Parts: sequence; C-alpha cells; structure tokens
Amino acid sequence: MFAQRSGIVLLDIWKSHILPKSSGKVLFILGSGSSVNDLNATQFAHIGENQSIGINFWYFHDFVPNVFSFDAGRVDDGDYEDVEQTLATLGTLFDRKPIVDSRPKILYLRPLNSDSKYLVPSPKALARHRWVSARANLVSKDPLNLESDLRLILKKIANRSIPTAVLPDNGSSVVRMIFLGLAQGVKDIVLTGVDLDDRPHFWYSERYVRQYEQYVALFPAPGDKPHGTTQATDRPLGNLEFLALLGKVMEEQGVGRLWLSSPGSRLSAFLPQYLWPPTTDSEMETS
Repeated sequence: MFAQRSGIVLLDIWKSHILPKSSGKVLFILGSGSSVNDLNATQFAHIGENQSIGINFWYFHDFVPNVFSFDAGRVDDGDYEDVEQTLATLGTLFDRKPIVDSRPKILYLRPLNSDSKYLVPSPKALARHRWVSARANLVSKDPLNLESDLRLILKKIANRSIPTAVLPDNGSSVVRMIFLGLAQGVKDIVLTGVDLDDRPHFWYSERYVRQYEQYVALFPAPGDKPHGTTQATDRPLGNLEFLALLGKVMEEQGVGRLWLSSPGSRLSAFLPQYLWPPTTDSEMETS
C-alpha cells in the first residue's frame, strides 16, 4: 500500500536489479564511522570496481556508491515541522550533480508512519531508480536462540522462501543490507565505516565541517556515546553481538563471509580483516 501511494517500486529481494549483475564481486557496505576518513584513493577505486551500498547520510561523502539505503526511523507527528525542514535541507545536498550523473539506485525502508513525507527527498532524475522495502526484526534476546534463528533465516534465503519485499534485521540498516547482498547472490561482504565506537561520524572531520557546514550543523555532536545501533537499547541485541554472530553463522553454513575494512572497528575481535590491494607509492608517502 505504501509503495502504491508513494509511487516507489516495491522491492523484490531476489529479482529487483538493486545491485549490478556481477557474480563474484565483493559488496562494500558503507557506514558512517570515523575510519572512513582513513581510506585512500586506491581503496576507493577498488570499491568502485566492485559493488557498494551507502547507508543513510553516506551522501555527505564524495564517493558515489551503486545504492543509497535510507532508513527514515521513527518520527513523532508533533516533530514533523522540524523534520520536514531538515529533510528539505538534506535533499538539496543529495541532489548534487556527481550523484545524479552516477545514476545510483535508491532503497528506502518504509517509514513507520507509512508516509512518504518522512523520506529524504531524492533528485527528480532518479525517480525511476527507487525501491522501498519492509523489515522483519529478529526478536530473540538470547544469543543461543538468535543463532538458531539466523541459521533458519539463512536457509530460507538460500531457498528463496521468505517474503519478497522483506529484509530481516535487528533494527540496523547494516544488517538489512547484508541480507540484501546475500539474497542477490553476493558471497563476500565488507563492512566499511562500521566501527561501533564512540568516535564521531566521518562527516565531523574538518573537511566536511568546512565544506558542508549548514548540513553538519543539523546533527548534534555525538559526545562520548557509541553509535545508536551499537547497544541493545531498543533492540534485543546490539550490532556488536549480532554482527559477530551473523558472521560466524554465515561462514559455518558456507553462504558467504563478512569482512572488516578497518582494524579499528570493535568487530575486529570477531570478523576477519579484508585484504586491500596495494596502495600507490605516493599514498604511502602521504600516510
């Protein structure tokens, strides 16, 4: 019903051409962690040669991924005027020529309010490149029960026996995009900028504060708190426990493997480091 009202195509996690058809390529899921600013030109070129999904405010970055994934989150009706103004402002940043020219796909999560006014406005040129999906949260609070649930879900994905528009998750965009990648045949998934620590988002660096001052100002400084999905505040398990367990089950069942792009992530104790191609001599001197 939301798809029909909003004019956005309903996702089929098996058949919709969200990710480029390229068997064997790696999927990079691009989060907002501080480690993003440590990536060099060679590494971004490598990401560009593969597949990539930028989550939520990734469009602050100059690198344009294959897909932008947006989660509107929960918005109270009384707060809508502030949200409307914020989204309109952010929409002007998203509507940049480099983004429009790259023709990325856009994947929205249906807002809890079921109203398209809560979505980040997309450029008119990308109107035919938009999909919307649903979610189904795993509710297990016990890691042992969750492991059983994950094994069952991964089997169902392999058998294409879950609803075509539904992506499982734990309240986290990263988790949904992992399941999307698996549903579309990706075997190697690299978590990039998924640091799960209390360092600020990548756009708080001097470069972005200077370049996008009016946009960065829309977000309060995070202080010394971990990013929202790290802890199990409004979800059964936080991303640290969930992603560590998901990586373990994926590898044991042979359906794929999770990797980390940065050793600085708190997940580095649980997931292997991705082997980047060698950097150029000039980049090594700069670093």
